Amino acid sequence: MIRCPRKFREEEKETIRQTLLETAKAMFRQYGIQKTTVAALTEAAGISQGAFYLFFPSKEALFYEVFQMEERKLREILLVEWTEKPLTQERLAVLLVQAVKLIEQEPILRLMIDRKEYELLMRKLPPEYADHHTTEDEDALVPLIEKWQDEGVMVKENPRTIVAVIRSFFLQLLYRDEIGEKFAEALVLQAKWLAKGLVEE
Repeated sequence: MIRCPRKFREEEKETIRQTLLETAKAMFRQYGIQKTTVAALTEAAGISQGAFYLFFPSKEALFYEVFQMEERKLREILLVEWTEKPLTQERLAVLLVQAVKLIEQEPILRLMIDRKEYELLMRKLPPEYADHHTTEDEDALVPLIEKWQDEGVMVKENPRTIVAVIRSFFLQLLYRDEIGEKFAEALVLQAKWLAKGLVEE
């Protein structure tokens, strides 16, 4: 006889959800996406495997939520850095490279620049997850870009196009191995070129 997962009270749901998120963050950091199992996650969280699917449709969806939490923290840090001083070509180039270093220092974010992990994740998630990610980037950056444009320090191109250009800079991290041993030097040079093309001086 198949046992259905028991119903949880609302306060229980929130507690279990937070436990799953914290457990997942620790396990994904240590083992990666592929080696982390639903069984291990639910055992650590103290719920049945059946109950897991009351909270998340898949392990990959859980990872994506953990990833978004960490990315929002990074985005907040970067937005403070990007707005505390006047924008110049040199400053934007430095900030872009600094953002890459921060991504590489956080294991959860680093998983998303591992091409194998990234491609596996994208295959298992519905397209709307990627669309939502793009929308979040735009929602965070478009107001800042419009502010810079109003101040006359950023080129008068479509702000969403500028967001896409910045996103493309970070997406090259997926191709580090293909770019080869000069990747770090190329990244710095691209940051300088990108900043020169975007910032008016």
